[in-house]
Amino acid sequence: MKRLTAFAALALLLASCAGNQTGAGGAGAPLVIARVKDAVILDPAQATDGMSLNLTQEMMKGLVEFKLGTFDVTPSIAQSWKMSADGLHWTFSLKKGLKFSDGTPIDAAAVKFNFDRWRLTKNPYHQNYPYGYYADMFGGFPGLIKDVAAPDAQTVVFTLARPLGPFLRDLAMPPFAIASPSAVRGDLADFGTRPVGYGPYMLKEWVKDDHITLAANPTWQGVKPVYGTVIVRDIPDQATSVLEMQRGGIDVLTDPRPDDAVQLAKRSGITVYQQPSNNNSYVALNVQKAPFGKLAVRQAIAYAIDVRAIVKAFYTAGAVVASNWTPPGMLGENPALQPYPYDPAKAKQLLAQAGLPNGFSTNLYYPTIPRPYMPEPQRIAEAIQADLKKAGINVTLEPFEWGVFLDKIRNGEHEMCLIGWSGDNGDPDNFFYPLLDKDSALAKPNGQNYSFWEDDAFHGLILKGQATLDDAARAAIYRQANAMVHDLVPALPIVHTTVPVVLKSAIGGFVPSPDTHIAFEYLHPK
Repeated sequence: MKRLTAFAALALLLASCAGNQTGAGGAGAPLVIARVKDAVILDPAQATDGMSLNLTQEMMKGLVEFKLGTFDVTPSIAQSWKMSADGLHWTFSLKKGLKFSDGTPIDAAAVKFNFDRWRLTKNPYHQNYPYGYYADMFGGFPGLIKDVAAPDAQTVVFTLARPLGPFLRDLAMPPFAIASPSAVRGDLADFGTRPVGYGPYMLKEWVKDDHITLAANPTWQGVKPVYGTVIVRDIPDQATSVLEMQRGGIDVLTDPRPDDAVQLAKRSGITVYQQPSNNNSYVALNVQKAPFGKLAVRQAIAYAIDVRAIVKAFYTAGAVVASNWTPPGMLGENPALQPYPYDPAKAKQLLAQAGLPNGFSTNLYYPTIPRPYMPEPQRIAEAIQADLKKAGINVTLEPFEWGVFLDKIRNGEHEMCLIGWSGDNGDPDNFFYPLLDKDSALAKPNGQNYSFWEDDAFHGLILKGQATLDDAARAAIYRQANAMVHDLVPALPIVHTTVPVVLKSAIGGFVPSPDTHIAFEYLHPK
């Protein structure tokens, strides 16, 4: 009865939404997306997960954004920008006449309001909210951004403490989208569930753990959406979502299991796209908990896990066994590095050197839902458990719902965790600084360094990479950073993989994106 009631409610929702559409060819139907899990929060400044940020991009834009399908920076709220010769000052000129979806103007004061809210802990709208991406990308609060000035309504000037090579790409990331100051001031506590910004869509309804409904934003001055309504459904049972896709009940299915993607690709009327590899699935080792502070123990873990077998068993042909921390082809890739060979005997030898000849017991936290970089977390966790057992390491598996999982690992409750990262901006700093630098570790629980590794030499190297503006010089720095991560093993990378997404063949306009974002406004019936 509960399931029947849910389907009946969905049918009523679809019917009510279909009455005011402007679909191509007079179709009038909403666009229906299926995902395995709901968003955690819809304030992008507080979000750290793709489930949230992929949707917030449709409702809120920043000063700049990425050209569809690439990491090339293009104008958004800003129409132009320039950097001072010393790299310490960035000046942005804003487009005129833009408005947030609540009708209030987008001006320099609004931009300054947002950045001051994030970076200044004493700002009345900062409060005790997590701003993980701000802390990770800019080194804490206030971090590298010393000042944000609005000398006139159309000009914003950033002053940095030191040059930051990826600064422009950082600003294009969805966590730095600009919110309506009126909406934040009016209801700060609920802004994460009722966001207001500037984007092709705005939030119409959020029924937690069921669906999110977006409606086309009439104030949007970019590409006009063909679909006036988008319904994003949460279908945790993947067999159900596959069946719905086959029946035509949904238009788009994200994050299918590899086997399901292969089978769906064989069906008439369905197209499976592969989004570019721009991720890293890895095991984070919490070095602040014994015995992971010992290098020999971390190296033993690396030899004990058969990463090649895991990739072969649980990933498709687009997956590459990780040798570098950063994805293949990214600036700073180190071709001299190779994945650790599977060698349980070597692992036991290293454990003995670390004073653990009889092994030890530990835990492995992992999420219960698939992610773009981890299609079957339960089975991957079980494979890791079995591998480590052969080396004398007894692992207790600790599965958690996605939001709970994130809270626990941010606070460092785990000893090991199975996690991953989809790159945000195409820059190696985006993989090294948030995930492994000591600034992120010290920002707990705001940071995303789940190894809580605080290596001063690595920190100095990453700061040097940030402050260097020449790409050739930066590449040399990040090749060295990849080597350090490989040798010191604060975390063990497993795989870099392409990400499948399934669409009805009758839908056009889809462009595979390296950050897995689906731009709904570009989709249309063929």
